[in-house]
Amino acid sequence: MKLLYEVEISTEGTFLERPNRFIGEVQLPDGQKVTAHVHDSGRLRELLFPGNKVFLRKAPEGSKRKTEWDIISALGDDGEEILINSAFHRYISEKILRDEEISPFGKIDSLKAEVKYGNSRLDYMLEKDNKKIWIEVKGVSLSIDGRASFPDSPSTRAQKHLKELMELKKKGERVAVMLLIFRKSDTFIPRWEIDPVFSELFCQALDKGIEVYPVQISMEKGKIFYRDSKIKIIKK
Repeated sequence: MKLLYEVEISTEGTFLERPNRFIGEVQLPDGQKVTAHVHDSGRLRELLFPGNKVFLRKAPEGSKRKTEWDIISALGDDGEEILINSAFHRYISEKILRDEEISPFGKIDSLKAEVKYGNSRLDYMLEKDNKKIWIEVKGVSLSIDGRASFPDSPSTRAQKHLKELMELKKKGERVAVMLLIFRKSDTFIPRWEIDPVFSELFCQALDKGIEVYPVQISMEKGKIFYRDSKIKIIKK
């Protein structure tokens, strides 16, 4: 286990409802009801449901924003704290990629984030031994009986990224997907019943030689850890 990042947690609360995908209503320990930002477009129904415990961070003083609070994490049914704020995926993944002891790519020469390709931007472009490696990162907060799955809502953006990675692979480039698995899991499978298009593209990508690296992440009181666990990929 290795500490990757720490998120300040201001308080905990009880989740009440999610009027739209961007906000959640939460009751604080003193009974006050507040509106908090949800920084994840997924459904998160197994985590954001009435009565579940969530952990919040208060926005800095003077912030010009509509909500004073951010929902950072929530409790799973096994008591595990699950990161559900995708704003931190960048910091976590970059920390992993820059650490040669835990990175799937070992020691690298350079790293660039948000690199433009086609009509979008891919998360990273690494250089290793004078060769490029293109990487897209996906956060996975859904896991049922130890089986992690993505996405939990249809994602045309994720579909587009897989298509672009396959184009790069066809051109002879080295490409990879890194899956940040935020719940304890031993396998990963694309979620066919939610997004069959993504799932089919994911399997095509594997068949075409695109590298996929599931990375086990855990969270305890705002501290985010890398865990050296093996997660097997299952197509169906």
